[in-house]
Amino acid sequence: MDTLNYKFKIGLYPIPGIPLIKAGDDIAQIIYWYATDDGFVFQDHDVIVVTHKIVSKAENACVKLSYITPSIYARELAEKTGRDPKLCQVYINESKEIIGINGRHVITRHRLGFVGTGAGVDSSNMSEGRVCLLPKDPDASAREIRSGLKKLTKKELAVIICDTFSTAYRNHSFSFAIGIAGIQPLPTRDTADLYGKAKQTAAPQVDEIAVAAGMLMGQANESVPGVIVRGVKYTVSEDAGIKDILVV
Repeated sequence: MDTLNYKFKIGLYPIPGIPLIKAGDDIAQIIYWYATDDGFVFQDHDVIVVTHKIVSKAENACVKLSYITPSIYARELAEKTGRDPKLCQVYINESKEIIGINGRHVITRHRLGFVGTGAGVDSSNMSEGRVCLLPKDPDASAREIRSGLKKLTKKELAVIICDTFSTAYRNHSFSFAIGIAGIQPLPTRDTADLYGKAKQTAAPQVDEIAVAAGMLMGQANESVPGVIVRGVKYTVSEDAGIKDILVV
């Protein structure tokens, strides 16, 4: 196949140069500045995907482990997993439920309803002794970023905040949407299979977009906390939230 003549339908643009985020930073403005400075021109229906890490940092959703006093239960989890008791206490603080243990992993149901390991608590790309939590209200955070970007670009846009989750059933982590704005998360449509049988499909579109963006974001020192996705057909929704697709 001549790949030069292949018509790509979806494009991914990693926003270059985004610096380390500090508490109080305006994420929408930073995305706009660094994208347009690189020559990027926003278009209607672009989807901006950002890692929760930069949102949490901007909202100061971070904790110093030196301020944490581990409970007896946290010490028990630490003994079973080999993890820091103070870190285990943060897992407990951020969770509705500790579901179980898988090796060194503590399987949790986060206070927002996400099931994974470690309650979304993240120490990567953080200074020593500090961990990053998930935003208090990721949907509200996504709406704020979308509002700011729409004012700056004068375009119809959607925003997805993503995080990487591990599960008890796979030995790896992958991207999920944890906050959304301006996009229907689970569009359904009536269609038919190859034999003409009626079928209703419901694709987890926001998670699919998050996974695609995650290929460029990476999970280490790639320094790509924002990716713009173009070419995805989605339904604009002003009131949809991530809770619409969570089983809680």
